This record gives sequence, structure tokens and C-alpha cells, in this order.
Amino acid sequence: VYVRSALYPHSPSACLKWKNRSDAVLTVLKSFGADFLCLQELDNEDFYKGNMETEGYSSLYIQRSGQKRDGCGIFYKISCAELLVEDRIYYNELVNSIKDGSSCGDDQNNTLAGGNNDSDLKSGSWSKKDSRDHGDLNDPYVRLKRDCVGIMAAFRLKGPFDHVVIVATTHLYWDPELADVKLAQAKYLSSRLAEFRTQVSDRYDCVPSVIVAGDFNSVPGDK
Repeated sequence: VYVRSALYPHSPSACLKWKNRSDAVLTVLKSFGADFLCLQELDNEDFYKGNMETEGYSSLYIQRSGQKRDGCGIFYKISCAELLVEDRIYYNELVNSIKDGSSCGDDQNNTLAGGNNDSDLKSGSWSKKDSRDHGDLNDPYVRLKRDCVGIMAAFRLKGPFDHVVIVATTHLYWDPELADVKLAQAKYLSSRLAEFRTQVSDRYDCVPSVIVAGDFNSVPGDK
């Protein structure tokens, strides 16, 4: 969905065609021989699901909300791991936290409001409806609604030892101008993972390991 000639002018057009590209990606995925594969910006999920099943993989998938066509997926070898439970993360849920004031802390809510403090928001000095209609990034409702998602699941490894592992994959928002949104998403991810780990630990009487993969749109040194 993101592979367009305008974005990759250096690439031969034949390489960007879905038929050629999908076969190449599939070949690479199979070559890893991995027990777990975590993917982001995954569209045409049915294609990968069907082809990876022939290699002994099962899969979990979450599509982005809104009109977005891609999502995140976890592929796991059935011979290696047994799926116990899964949960999904919709970062648009951060919008709901503004209503009850429970999201990312008061300091971060102020940042997300683009400099407007709580008194500005409550006084109605600006119209929320108007700002949303025009995509005003000073409105935290607009700012936080990025249609990003994640998925996490607990697996029991089948050998050589009995152990439960949590595997998560996610895709955080890309825009460096909205670093506060990325930070809010990362904090929400950490919170949801901690909650999920506790639930898995209690339910299966175990101390699960956690593996988090994803496209975090960050590099070392980012704040």
C-alpha cells in the first residue's frame, strides 16, 4: 500500500509491482526459518497467511483502524509454540483517556494539547468540533487519532522446555513533528503489555518472558 514509484524513484518499476515484490518478500520470510515473525505495514494478509501455512506457520493479524489497509501480524510455527491468548492494541483509545483524564499524565496531556492548558480546554475558548472538522493538531483528539495498532499474544513453547513467552508487534506513528504522540503511544504500549503480562502470569501460573518487536519510527538518541 505504501510502495509507489513517487516514493521509490530509484527502484525499477518492475520491482515495485505486487507480483514480483510479494514473491520476493515471501522468499525472504521463508528463508529465515524463524519460530516467530513479527511484521508491520502488512497488507494483503490473506496472501501471506495462505503461503506461510504451507510452511507450518499460523498467524495473528490486526488491521489498522479507519480507512487504512495495512496492519501488524505475528506468524508462529505450530511445531514450536501453542497460542494461549491474544490481545489487541488500538492507539486511538488514547482519545478516550482525554475524557477521563487518565491517559499519559497531566504534563503530557498539556503537550498533546499543543500548548493549550486545561483551563483553555474547559473554558471553550476554542471549539473542539470546529478544530476536529479542520484537522487542527492543537486539538488533542485530532492529534492522538493516528489509526496505529499493535497485537500481543502469549505462547507456550513446546520444547526443549516448558515456558510461556509473550510476543508483541506494533507500529508507532511516523511523523517527527508529532513526537509527543509517539511517546504517548509508547507509554500506552508499555502499560498494556504490563497489564497483559500480569493477566497471563495469573491465569497460567507462570513468569512469562516478553519480546516486543515493531516499527517504532525512532533511532537511538530520540527523546
